[in-house]
Amino acid sequence: MDVLITGTGDAFSSQHHGSSSLVRGPEGWIAIDCPGGVLRAWREASEVSGCLVDPFEVKDIILTHLHGDHCGGLETIGFMFRYMYPGSEGKPGPRPRLHALPEVLERTWERLAAAMDGSRGTSEAVHELETYFEPHALVEGGEVDVAGCRVKARRTSHGIPTAALLIAGPDACLGWSSDTEFDTELVTWLSESDCIVHECGEGPKHTTSEELSTLPEEVRSRMRLMHRPDTAPPLDPGLSLLGEGELLCIKSST
Repeated sequence: MDVLITGTGDAFSSQHHGSSSLVRGPEGWIAIDCPGGVLRAWREASEVSGCLVDPFEVKDIILTHLHGDHCGGLETIGFMFRYMYPGSEGKPGPRPRLHALPEVLERTWERLAAAMDGSRGTSEAVHELETYFEPHALVEGGEVDVAGCRVKARRTSHGIPTAALLIAGPDACLGWSSDTEFDTELVTWLSESDCIVHECGEGPKHTTSEELSTLPEEVRSRMRLMHRPDTAPPLDPGLSLLGEGELLCIKSST
């Protein structure tokens, strides 16, 4: 499984894009979150890694939650596919599939409507979320197919509805904590994967490096960190920070 890291920053970073990645599934690329400046983030990661990604090939987006550093680029992607899709000849392009917890999908349009509903005080039809995206609910305790990968979701402790993820391809599995307070039960759930990408936000409703240092070495050896503040001190030995443009080639340990 190839995972291209497109952002490692937290919500207040002036040096990094919002924590996000692109996962290569059997049926296409999957975006995990969609921060502001998303097209620049994808381009820069492509150039650094040498793994070139055409934005129009990213037809699945998994949205973990609705904080702006994770969803601020949805407007760009929605407009891009609808109005700029190659060969559409003035007709709307295909809708990207948007996967999220049901309560996240229910409120996504609240964030987007003012910019995307097309309302001008006239009688013309007003757009809705389904105009731009094809919504699909993640099922906690169940499994859904996303671009040929099996995806499981688990709610985290973060103040608003947020999903951690297990994304299993044919040969390997990625664990993604998303934003969360430190939770040993969540870490155990994520440990089903071959590689765990965990946040290290150091603030309220986030996980500290000190807490992660208490985990067994066997878990820490499979863990890479992101969502770290610009001003945070260097990580303790045994903890490893991801870099933007890093390409993870995950292999099954079995």
